[in-house]
Amino acid sequence: MPTVLLIDSLVRSLQVGSLYALMALGLTLTLAVVKLPNFAHAELITVGAYVALVASYLGMNNLLLMLILCFIVTALVAVLSYTTVFRPLERRKPSIYTMILASFALGLILRYILFLLVDRFDFFDKRIKIPLEIWYQSKTMILTNIFFWVVPTTIILIILLSLLLNYTNLGREMRAMADNASLARVQGIQVGRVYYFTWILAGGLAGVAGALWGIYTSINPLTGWLAILSVFAATVLGGMTSFVGTILGAYVVGLSENFVMQLLNHYFGLDFSFKPAIPFIIIILVLLFRPQGLTGFMEGFRTRKIRRQPKT
Repeated sequence: MPTVLLIDSLVRSLQVGSLYALMALGLTLTLAVVKLPNFAHAELITVGAYVALVASYLGMNNLLLMLILCFIVTALVAVLSYTTVFRPLERRKPSIYTMILASFALGLILRYILFLLVDRFDFFDKRIKIPLEIWYQSKTMILTNIFFWVVPTTIILIILLSLLLNYTNLGREMRAMADNASLARVQGIQVGRVYYFTWILAGGLAGVAGALWGIYTSINPLTGWLAILSVFAATVLGGMTSFVGTILGAYVVGLSENFVMQLLNHYFGLDFSFKPAIPFIIIILVLLFRPQGLTGFMEGFRTRKIRRQPKT
């Protein structure tokens, strides 16, 4: 396999894996804290992409301001979704299946609202008006401005989220809700406040990811829905509720869709049209053989290591 193709696929894996990590972290937050697999998360990604697109058409060229705007707008959409749909349902104490169906229904409503708006203003398959520039080039590698925006932004947001979860009272309350919601309620944690901040973070991260994804590719009302299978694959691979596992899972999915797919195409002639099947295969294999995901694997490794230590 040519070195140029090898390095190019690794660069794309890192870039796409970073985008999946941002998308999947918001989904993991709602899974861990709210206990809801939110399929409407796909539409939050699409909303973020379209906010960035509209902002670019209105003349906003500052990427940082654009990402902040996407975070705020998508966070508001997420909080509005929780307030109007999920919170009223929670009061009726529904089953998890009812909540999943509600998230599907909410996703459909948001998607077709976007279809109506996009059709009205002719925003199908548009690209954000930020020019593609080559910032680094060598004989084996080409890095564009998109790469230097996506990867550092992802790293910074992951660090900020980690600091929030580990060193603030809100973060400790969120982790307590994730570990044992009943015990957290008994200890006096304000569940409603924690839920609101969880939806703000989940929506905001999805919006930023959608904006960066919209710079990476063209945008249509199905943008988030087409990416959600890979996002769920990253979350499932990470163990559903582990933030570290989700980040690792996102990069594994990105590596599988690009680097591994490139190898399969080069050595076995497998067509790239099979690429969308990779996250589906990952989900099936993980659920069949390792439902705990990468987190369970790491926990088991640590447990075995402790057991092997000699007793004193």
